[in-house]
Amino acid sequence: MEQHIRANAELVRRVAREELGETVDYDEAGVRWLDEYLNTQREVAVADVKERLPNTLGAFLGECIRQQYGGLWLNDPAMGWAVKISERLTVNPFGKVQKQLTSAEGESVLSFFGTIKILQAQSVAPARRWWQFW
Repeated sequence: MEQHIRANAELVRRVAREELGETVDYDEAGVRWLDEYLNTQREVAVADVKERLPNTLGAFLGECIRQQYGGLWLNDPAMGWAVKISERLTVNPFGKVQKQLTSAEGESVLSFFGTIKILQAQSVAPARRWWQFW
């Protein structure tokens, strides 16, 4: 299944290049393009297309996350296919894409991508007791 996910991510890059004239990579600029593309698709895509887009666009977002922050694809019992970045941090790129496609209220794959660095740091930092100030 992981090969299928990566193939879908590459499909997004190829379609962006060949049909939309955009070169996107697995980095923050690629996620910025994805964020704008999702906002456009939320307004213009028909319901059938909105149902299928998370499979490919979520794969692209997941590969951006995986390549930027490390991690691996896994089939999480609660989330389905997700990117495990550390023992304490697993993210669901497919769900995030779906949310942005269906809701304009505060949903953004770009802000999600940016918060992962903070979450990653928190997930590996030792927990401080509430009463310790140093």
